[in-house]
Amino acid sequence: MPVSFERIVFAVIALAAAALFGSTFSEEYDVPSFGGDVSTVFTPRIFLGLVFLLSLLLLITAKASGETEASGDKTLRIGAAELRRLLAVGAVCLAVALALPHAGFVAAAAPGMFLFCLFFGYRGWTTLTLTSVLGPFAVWYLFSRLLELPLPETDWISF
Repeated sequence: MPVSFERIVFAVIALAAAALFGSTFSEEYDVPSFGGDVSTVFTPRIFLGLVFLLSLLLLITAKASGETEASGDKTLRIGAAELRRLLAVGAVCLAVALALPHAGFVAAAAPGMFLFCLFFGYRGWTTLTLTSVLGPFAVWYLFSRLLELPLPETDWISF
């Protein structure tokens, strides 16, 4: 079966959403809620479930490149370099999702953000490094300290 760019993208999104959804069932996310019976990951699970289901639906309904050529439509062809980049971004997303419960938010998101930007072609090394470190820390501080919505932490990286 011919593979189109759209099918590859939808498959990567589905895998990433499934990995993130699965990671919300770990003990690190079992934290006291705000006085209700609903877990703090209830809403993210709904959104990740919807992303997974919609990407599967789009994956099934996306036309393959061979099917569109017969009808005369032009398709976006993906080369080997773009495919490697897409798979690398998917692997980074999966690695960050798997590392979150074990390494904590900042330690998992900082290298993930650095690699995402690197794979998408950003080469401003000073800005990239500072943004990759300060960005996840600022998000963690905002949620964990100011909004009191805890993000995963570990004993070896705890602020």
